Amino acid sequence: MNIVANNRTVLRVLLAFLCCSSLSCDREGPPRPVNGNGVEHCRIVQVYDGDTIKLDSGETVRLVGIDTPEMHPEPEECATEAFQYTQTMALDRDCYLVYNTSAGDSIDIYGRTLAFVHILPDSLCLNVEIVRAGWSEDWDAFPVRSDYEGMFESAEQEAIAQGRGIWNSILNCE
Repeated sequence: MNIVANNRTVLRVLLAFLCCSSLSCDREGPPRPVNGNGVEHCRIVQVYDGDTIKLDSGETVRLVGIDTPEMHPEPEECATEAFQYTQTMALDRDCYLVYNTSAGDSIDIYGRTLAFVHILPDSLCLNVEIVRAGWSEDWDAFPVRSDYEGMFESAEQEAIAQGRGIWNSILNCE
């Protein structure tokens, strides 16, 4: 019974946090969570490619709302640059996850967690920043929470207007 009560408390706190954070869709993302409020901080220990990371818990996370060029079996055009950008932004950084459960499943068919990854200390949403840098389009193969969709659309328009990443692969990719 205590586990159920604790899980409900954690869920309530997380839902309250998500509702409050969805009121602000600026570049900085939601306010930084405080340890002990039900939001777990973790560390990114590996970057597999531009849209998949591994946490210190062993959990593999597929970044929702993006689809960077593939690294395997052979790197696609701009795949190396997308991977390097994600690695620079994320590797060995503390973060917290916001799950995509309000729009769909939180686990994909490969067992990866589907989430928005917020890099600490400033809570930037890694998923959105990858789109803003031009390494992915706003991708909706997995349904995306409505409170993030506007951020993705804005980031994509900015990347297109500036000719960043995949939006000008001749200049931006090897």
